[in-house]
Amino acid sequence: MNDIRYVCLSDMHLGEEDSLLTEANGNYVDPLKASSVMLHLAECLRELISKNEGPEKPTLILNGDILELALSEYNTSAMIFERFMELVMVKGRELFDRIFYIPGNHDHHLWELARETQYVEYIGRHPDKHLDQPWHKTEMFLLERNENDSEKENVSSYFLDKILERRSKLDIEEKCKLRDNICINIAYPNFGILSENKEKCVVIHHGHFVESKYYLMSKMKADLLNIDCEMPSDIQLIESENFAWIDFLWSALGRSGQVGALTETLYEHLLDEEEMKIFISKVAKNLAKKYGRTGWADLLEEQMLKSALEFAFSKVSGGERSLNDLPLGKQTEKEMAQYLMAVKNQIIDERQGVLPSELAFVFGHTHKPFLDESNLEGFKTSVAVYNTGGWVVDKVKREEVFGGSVLLMDENLDACLLEMYREHDRQESYRVGVRHLHEGKAQTPFYKRVNDLVRPGEKPWLQFSNIVYLDVKIRAERLDMRLKSL
Repeated sequence: MNDIRYVCLSDMHLGEEDSLLTEANGNYVDPLKASSVMLHLAECLRELISKNEGPEKPTLILNGDILELALSEYNTSAMIFERFMELVMVKGRELFDRIFYIPGNHDHHLWELARETQYVEYIGRHPDKHLDQPWHKTEMFLLERNENDSEKENVSSYFLDKILERRSKLDIEEKCKLRDNICINIAYPNFGILSENKEKCVVIHHGHFVESKYYLMSKMKADLLNIDCEMPSDIQLIESENFAWIDFLWSALGRSGQVGALTETLYEHLLDEEEMKIFISKVAKNLAKKYGRTGWADLLEEQMLKSALEFAFSKVSGGERSLNDLPLGKQTEKEMAQYLMAVKNQIIDERQGVLPSELAFVFGHTHKPFLDESNLEGFKTSVAVYNTGGWVVDKVKREEVFGGSVLLMDENLDACLLEMYREHDRQESYRVGVRHLHEGKAQTPFYKRVNDLVRPGEKPWLQFSNIVYLDVKIRAERLDMRLKSL
């Protein structure tokens, strides 16, 4: 039947003022209103899903950095998440049956909240049992579990569930009410789906662990102990060694009062090489002026501070987002291959040594949508790689490599990338399209069906393209003004 069974979105950054899915008037974020891009994105999804022939509704997979917890406050991000749910999960017109949430780095704290809640409940159920240590990962194949499986792996987002539950207590029109008992299931850091015959596997991960700075503590340990190991090959170990670093810098520091506001300013400058140089020079000058001595010593100390700051900031900046000409840099390709080895080990562990014949790997994080293939020993075919891009305008200059996409899959796990936009200066270049991994070769029935349904020159697709062009332009201009005002 080739119905849409899975819809995967990432990097919505709800609450961040530069997110196209956050309503902002100037630099003021309005959490009580859905942005125009969000409204039209939901309309496009509804248009596609309404063409499903079977009774089953798709599963929604939110693949990380959905709520912006690094550069926005809890309340703001949570309310904008409500706005999105109002568009896709209205009672009687809901688009999805189940929702899985895979936290990334900017919303990593949602995983910490979920796993700590899970552990507290586990303690309460077993007063006489020898307690295990808290878990730093969930099982990958949550859809394969049954009622007899270990209860410790049942994880939902208590925080997000309560946010949505409060909507049911409001005296509002029936057409605005959310479906009852929406549960936001949490998977971390990997979520796996198996085909019916178990021969095809799709693994979805936000993507932060394909960059080495997110396992910096593991690398530091290896350097200090002179261990010849660039990256742990065990998922539990990767997260247990690096969760505190990720949570502090990427999911907590930006919400720390006035320090948080400064952190956001720093973050915006780090994404622009020229602006970062200007910012570091100003910071070094201020520090030297405050703590330095006099005369030539000030100049020497300023240069030393500048060099030290450049070294420190290089450890958390740069990476994939700084590469404007490539969908994936060579270093990140290497690091992705290393992470895929850890993913393979998790599959082997959970499936008692049995590997599927085919593997697909889906991630976001870089804000650069693309399709590719990668070789990984143990599988009969190359690994299909899909990146879903992002929805944030975080650079002044628009580059075609950046954009937002939605991954769609049918019941056979055949996939295509619904490319909603790429950044351009010209309005005519904003055009929704459907991409397939083997373009120009044999096309799957699922790709043909989706491609026939998406008509870029007609509603709602054309409306979306016109809106997103204007919004990208406006947000780039606002960002430019903020960077120059420092």
